Amino acid sequence: MKTKLACLLVVALTLGAGGESEQKQEVAKFAGTWALSECRYDGRDHSSLKFKVVFRGNEGKIEGNDKVASEYDKIKFKLDATMTPRAIDITVSAGSQTDATMQGIYEFKDGELRICAKVFGNGRPKDFDAPDGSSSVLLVLKRESK
Repeated sequence: MKTKLACLLVVALTLGAGGESEQKQEVAKFAGTWALSECRYDGRDHSSLKFKVVFRGNEGKIEGNDKVASEYDKIKFKLDATMTPRAIDITVSAGSQTDATMQGIYEFKDGELRICAKVFGNGRPKDFDAPDGSSSVLLVLKRESK
């Protein structure tokens, strides 16, 4: 009986450690500078905003657009890659929107990072769309060359 319990404990610890490692690998995919290629909010195109997000660890910094940076200068994020689509929770850590939290989804596809998040209200978008009245934003970011 003790042997079975010990085996279960080892398996549980191994699975837990693997999950943490996978989490770090997922966060590492964000690392670097990403330029905005498309932005839609509440059914409208805002791609002209032109800004960059520089990710380091689980944090991001907005660059290149003073208006956007004044509201969302720095962010922190948590990922859940076990969900489908993958989940991201974003918390503004500097700027006029400090402490605002947005629930969203993300994916890496064709060299792009796509994030769709609910800006106001609760709930996580179910797909990568920001239709009129949804209070959702869709960001499509392209990694910049080093």
